[in-house]
Amino acid sequence: MRIELNNGWEVLQDVHDNGENCKLQDSKGRNTDIGMAISDWEEISELKHLQLLFDEHPYYGRQLRYFNYAPWWYRRIISLPSEHHNRYIVHFSNVDYYCKIWFNGQFVCEHEGYMLGFDVDVTDYVNEGEDNYLIVKVWSPWDSSVEKERYTARTFSVERRMVKGTYEHSDTFIQRDVNPIGIYGEVWFEMYDEIQLIDPQINYDLSVSNCIATVTAEASINILKEGNYKAILVVKDKENSEVLRIEEPVKGNSLKLKGDTLPVKLWYVWDQGEENLYEARLYVYSEDRICDEYGYTLGFRTIYLDRDKEKTQAVLNNRPFYIRGTSYFPDAYISNMNEERYRRDLIRIKEAGFNFIRVHVHVEQQIFYEICTELGLGIMQDSEFNWMHPTDRSYEDRFVKIYKETLRMLKHHTSIFFWVCLNEPGVMLPGGMHCDLMDVSPGPALYAASQEIDPSRSTIKGSCWEDDLLSGDSHNYIGSLVSEETHYSDIYGTTEKFNTEYGFDAPPDKETLAKDTRLYKRLEKLIPHIEEIQDYQYKLLKYYTEHYRIQKHAPNNGYVQFLFSDLCLQSFYGLYDYYGNPKKGLQAMLESNMPVGIFLKYKDDLDEIHLVNDYPYGLGECTVSWKIMDKEGNIISSGEEKVDVPSDCNLLIHKFEGGLTDAEACILSVRDKEKEICSNEYHQLLNMPKHVKGHPSHMDHELGCRLYFADE
Repeated sequence: MRIELNNGWEVLQDVHDNGENCKLQDSKGRNTDIGMAISDWEEISELKHLQLLFDEHPYYGRQLRYFNYAPWWYRRIISLPSEHHNRYIVHFSNVDYYCKIWFNGQFVCEHEGYMLGFDVDVTDYVNEGEDNYLIVKVWSPWDSSVEKERYTARTFSVERRMVKGTYEHSDTFIQRDVNPIGIYGEVWFEMYDEIQLIDPQINYDLSVSNCIATVTAEASINILKEGNYKAILVVKDKENSEVLRIEEPVKGNSLKLKGDTLPVKLWYVWDQGEENLYEARLYVYSEDRICDEYGYTLGFRTIYLDRDKEKTQAVLNNRPFYIRGTSYFPDAYISNMNEERYRRDLIRIKEAGFNFIRVHVHVEQQIFYEICTELGLGIMQDSEFNWMHPTDRSYEDRFVKIYKETLRMLKHHTSIFFWVCLNEPGVMLPGGMHCDLMDVSPGPALYAASQEIDPSRSTIKGSCWEDDLLSGDSHNYIGSLVSEETHYSDIYGTTEKFNTEYGFDAPPDKETLAKDTRLYKRLEKLIPHIEEIQDYQYKLLKYYTEHYRIQKHAPNNGYVQFLFSDLCLQSFYGLYDYYGNPKKGLQAMLESNMPVGIFLKYKDDLDEIHLVNDYPYGLGECTVSWKIMDKEGNIISSGEEKVDVPSDCNLLIHKFEGGLTDAEACILSVRDKEKEICSNEYHQLLNMPKHVKGHPSHMDHELGCRLYFADE
């Protein structure tokens, strides 16, 4: 029996952190009898981050810091029927960040984390047939310690003591005053009478050669009432046909069911094959009743990174494939997301040609990963480590504990391909990266934890450590965040094995900015430049993306553009703004990010034409044609080549001997015998725009936005 507890909550902020001294955990009525020490309870409409419930501007502003200066208390009255049950459990899907829990005035437990669901056993404290009081104290404090007293670089040097990623960010991504706090997601009360599954897991080992999987279901068993129980493991395909069924009697306090499936169809990302899905369920029966169950939708596949000094290559079902990815952080408050918004974004991600997503330094809701599995999108899942964290052993122990729980929570999702332990550890510190984070703490312990909990996947130890053989990826912001003195074309002639961050932040259109009066007023002088800034974003993304495609497998094996959508109105990295409107940068991906592409290699002159096919099948004989014009529109070069296009290839179609120095525009096309397969166009080809003035140095920290032309 289950009672939903998502509504009916009351809340107050304990501004003097005096609640425990005043016995607020015993509260059954109003708090006026305590006097001036504690506020009264206030009803809330839903469980969301408290900033979303109580502030009109939850994405910026110094007033937001008030939410984190003192703890908050929640109260929920639970009316229970008089009949007896053998076990009572309260389940929380999300509490951000620290919490203590009391039930009917009795302290039960405390918890740390923001995305980890947890169970609270209140069996010993329940009053059957009466009102029961669930009290939760929640806090998410600010940090004060700064590495080596580098206060002028606090954004990068503050030691984040919570395992929650990008809070304390403040460089126009997560605004400096945003530190989410509160209970969100789902809370429910569950009653058990006969038997309970504890920490159930369903895993498999797959033989790709014969498409047979060995499936193992394991769980601890809590037997609450003696009886004859039977455990059943079933795996079905989408037509509801069983590929595996195992039935065994339950004996003792644990179970393990293991068996081989019939031949199964493999799961692929959408451009590499079919997204074949199966349903795996573990049931515990008593006679004709289901007493408890666990299960999820999965796809059968193998995945790993093949890494050495020369390459970082993703291998799916024993076949290398090329990653075309984007980073995803859809909202500064994860509680603002729902299935509808996720599905909208993920469909758009596929439509823009991406087959891969990096979940950047946070964890999304479970439904996000389920939709990715359904749509055939691979995921690079970061931990919550960002830039700088303490290196002491006590902090490492806390981080590792949370990281292990996160891996256990997420590892059943087929869509997750790789884990990331550290994101840019120690970035911006003197001498470059702070190697203690990689080599001493917590990097080695986090890497060991990922291998212990999930040896089936590869782990990137430190994202952006390209030469580290346990990492192997790179970040590149030349022409962007590196400095105003750099230009995106400076990457010409460079190579990267696997890029997992590149991009440029461009503000949305005037109409979108106008949705916030204060932000619009601050950026009003920028309005005449928005088209120019968006054009630079478009040109940079196009140049970078095609740069990587042209060096496919020599040595580049993929890239991850940063960022798919703005996570608030004043954070500008996205291809889409916060309200879901496209920027010009999206057009760059539509032109250059599809599985088949035709591209120019150029900088000071026009060098080559390349055709790239990422599909696992050949395209047969195709005709590649080109037409190149100068500034006056005169055709200075044209031609066509017939070429047989194999699977997963990068073909040099034409080399311009000596280079073309007066090329201004170009039209490229690829056709098979029946239709055009792809095309591409270039304008102002060798007359590339300069790096936007004032970027990235000019910013407003209170609003958390880039200012660009601030000196004008």
